[in-house]
Amino acid sequence: MPRGALNRSAIVDAAFELLADVGLDGITARALADRLGVQAGALYYHLPDMRTLRDEMATRIIRRLMTEAGDAAGMGWRTLLKSMADRERSMLLEYRDGARMVSGTFLTDDETLRAMEIPLAALVKGGFSPLDAQRALSTMNAFVTGFVIEEQQRLAAGEARYTAQARRARLDPRAQPLSYAVSAEVVEPPREAFEWGVDALIEGIGTHRAGETAL
Repeated sequence: MPRGALNRSAIVDAAFELLADVGLDGITARALADRLGVQAGALYYHLPDMRTLRDEMATRIIRRLMTEAGDAAGMGWRTLLKSMADRERSMLLEYRDGARMVSGTFLTDDETLRAMEIPLAALVKGGFSPLDAQRALSTMNAFVTGFVIEEQQRLAAGEARYTAQARRARLDPRAQPLSYAVSAEVVEPPREAFEWGVDALIEGIGTHRAGETAL
């Protein structure tokens, strides 16, 4: 790489290339330096540590998600939560280990942070207190991230490691008939399972709107 061409954006670009090629665990300072044609120490002039690199990578993905945040202003609160969950899942699945990569990271972009006000305001308009609106978004995000982590981990493990047939072989259909029957659902949850979870969360979140009471 020509002198002066190395910068934070170039390092993040290379990190995403490594993510696609070798997964999250393969993103190391040495691997990044080799891909960029520099010494590993040169990276630290632009990013102090690998944790900061993950923050930058996650911020790129969240920035993409929030580019459509303006649509939230015209949505009902149920539609908003469902739409954001669907978009987040689809986006995380575009990246190898995408859900693991964004989990627990710090948002570095101020403009993206400020865009979070839009879905919050939409939920408050829908009858939630500001605190409950934030908890609704956080709860849905935690569900989506966890669900996609499981999806991507199963995909990475490969079919031979954990199949419905292998799971059934470890169960007695007479002693554990229920577990036996749902083996396919456990091993490879269909999209319907994701939608079921989102709908269940939305119903539960709805009990926290002003004037609503839990059953």
